[in-house]
Amino acid sequence: MKSIKLTILLAGIFLAGSSCKKEYLTRDPFGVLNEEEFFKTDGAGLKLVTSCYGPMADSWGYTVNKVAIMDESVDNADAGGSDPGDRPQTTEVGTGRPLASNALLNETWSNRYRGIGKCNQALDGLMKQGANLIENGSKLPAESLARYIAEIKFLRAWYYLDLVTVFKDVPLITAVEDPSVRKAKSSIEEIRVQIMKDLDESIGEANFPRRSKLIPAETGRASKDAALTIKARAALFFAGLMEQKKMSGDAKAEYEASKVASQEVISNGNLTLLSDFNDLFRGDYKVGPFSSECIFGILHQYNPAFGLGGDAFAIMNVGRNNVGGWGGNTPTKDLASSFDEADPRKMMTIISHNDIFKTSTGGQEIHNYKGYFNDFNLQQSRKAFVPQQYRQDNDLQRSNWQPYWIRYAEVLLIYAEATLKTNGNVSDALDKLNQVRYRAFVSTKKIDEPAHFRLFGKDLKTISEQDFLAKYAISASDQVLEAIKRERRNELALEGFRLYDLVRWGNYTSTMKSFFSKYGFANKGRDASDQSWPFPIPQIEIDRSNGMLVQNENY
Repeated sequence: MKSIKLTILLAGIFLAGSSCKKEYLTRDPFGVLNEEEFFKTDGAGLKLVTSCYGPMADSWGYTVNKVAIMDESVDNADAGGSDPGDRPQTTEVGTGRPLASNALLNETWSNRYRGIGKCNQALDGLMKQGANLIENGSKLPAESLARYIAEIKFLRAWYYLDLVTVFKDVPLITAVEDPSVRKAKSSIEEIRVQIMKDLDESIGEANFPRRSKLIPAETGRASKDAALTIKARAALFFAGLMEQKKMSGDAKAEYEASKVASQEVISNGNLTLLSDFNDLFRGDYKVGPFSSECIFGILHQYNPAFGLGGDAFAIMNVGRNNVGGWGGNTPTKDLASSFDEADPRKMMTIISHNDIFKTSTGGQEIHNYKGYFNDFNLQQSRKAFVPQQYRQDNDLQRSNWQPYWIRYAEVLLIYAEATLKTNGNVSDALDKLNQVRYRAFVSTKKIDEPAHFRLFGKDLKTISEQDFLAKYAISASDQVLEAIKRERRNELALEGFRLYDLVRWGNYTSTMKSFFSKYGFANKGRDASDQSWPFPIPQIEIDRSNGMLVQNENY
């Protein structure tokens, strides 16, 4: 009876309200803030900054996508999946001649522009309303506002570098625009200027902290060292294209900029390599993400009480069958063969069929990679795999797995390469290169602790410093640049770098043709040519542009 009375009462209120004047019906709905009201809420500025990280924290649109584009489309890994019809978008890019309708390319374009759009909105809001923002009940300090702006400019540059690495010339959007506005492509030279402008302004901001100054609660946020590294990374990319005459500019000046930026991180970042490579990828993610080697990575912590879920990468790129993953990102035989047999990074990068891991109850989990689209390689990524003891309820999606988007090891390798390219001190370049190799061969443990048996670990032996210097250190009499290239492949494998490297080195076509000739699996590299890159702009974006966007000339 009470519920009936309540229903009648509510109905009466509604009918009474419906007879009121028109303004009642056109008022703002409850629970919705207009822009002016939003900027009056406590913490609005930090919320804007956080929104700019959102596209990067997208498991499918970013984490899975970036490694698919950068590693699975080239010689480091295959797409994998349940069967040849699974993940055709990745396999198609791998042929070297994807269609403009390719879903992986469309996902890349959409995700990065979503990030750029959020950065533009945040910058617009902070510029207009920054003086009115409050945080923790008080006016937002000017220093915090300056940091937010620097952080967002770094992220915008990050998203644009991803885009030019795949598509080369893309529309340049640096302000909030009406959704109906469509823009033509800007040249890669114009995009380079904007990327460097954003990064230089971030780096020059005194309130943008160094990585070593971030408190534990800020793990996963950008820093001045992250901006310096991306400047160095971008300069290497543009320099390579300039050398190949794929864009105009002074390659030597770009290499110099890369050297200077990476040197600043090395000299003043107060960063260092972890002594054991295993601490990065063992699976617990209690050491690596919080170490001084991790300059930037999107922190994932499985904590449903706060709505925090694991990254889909950690189930997508793990073996199927009894292991429970979805079988993506299968490392190639070619990648495996590129490692020195004495290098424990091979073990911590690639899991082999019949490797045995410990279960959470003390039993054995024998990895079975047969019977799906991995019968050719019979390998999966160790960098994606979280052993049972580091998951909740043995669920691959309930772990603290995270990507490392910038590691200090990359900074050392950037500096070594840029130093050589600017005719710098070879012994200085060798020192940085051999720091990375020393960590791998000497100080890294020769066992995979959560495993009972690892094929790539069974013959590993302790290497003394004397043996390292005699057998494994790179010397001036070696082909140092080629050694750096091999080191980048081995150190950064399956972390989203290989396509970037092959394109800037001018090695994409020859590498992919050779790969197809040697392996022929899944037609990878079959159609690779000098016309493969840049990849095609998604046709759906061209169709939406009302004639403003035109397809890349090579497609």
